[in-house]
Amino acid sequence: MECALLETDKSSKRIKLLIKKANPSFVNALRRAVMERVPTMAMEDIELRKNSSILYDEIIAHRLGLIPLKTDLKSYNLPANCKCSGEGCARCSVQLSLSVKGPCIVYAKDLQSKDPKIIPVFPETPIVKLHKGQELEIVATAVLGQGQEHTKWCPGLAWYSYEPTISVNNSSKQLDEFKHLYPPQIFDKAGKIDEKASK
Repeated sequence: MECALLETDKSSKRIKLLIKKANPSFVNALRRAVMERVPTMAMEDIELRKNSSILYDEIIAHRLGLIPLKTDLKSYNLPANCKCSGEGCARCSVQLSLSVKGPCIVYAKDLQSKDPKIIPVFPETPIVKLHKGQELEIVATAVLGQGQEHTKWCPGLAWYSYEPTISVNNSSKQLDEFKHLYPPQIFDKAGKIDEKASK
């Protein structure tokens, strides 16, 4: 198997790899391992102390649970591997709180974390819109988990596709008909497709 890093885009948070000499079952196993086995933080226990918004408690709790959080794997353990045996301590969980009064839109960035390393990945994620006189106050406990337990612990999406194979036929009668659909830089001075430039 050969693996090469093709692209890393920090703005869109994407990584693109080229894997060669591997069968689809291996690549699919790798994809599933990325989504299901990489531990991440997510809000598990949510206590809604005040909620006079238009949304039910359950809907807000569901939204909070699906907010992706930055994860510090050096400082936290999976609850099953922790000394507290999953009861909840500073080694496997962190507390986040939120207290907001309307009128405003409540965003993920409004969450206050006890650990500055555990914050929302996308701070502009909207949670709920509060009108005048409405309040939202919550205390949430985020724990380390894996995507195989629940999708809220999935660190991201991973998929694969086959690398396209391009064959060039400069003797085709349809080349002139469809020439305007291709990027001009793939043609040489004679108006034929340059095989090196098309790859």
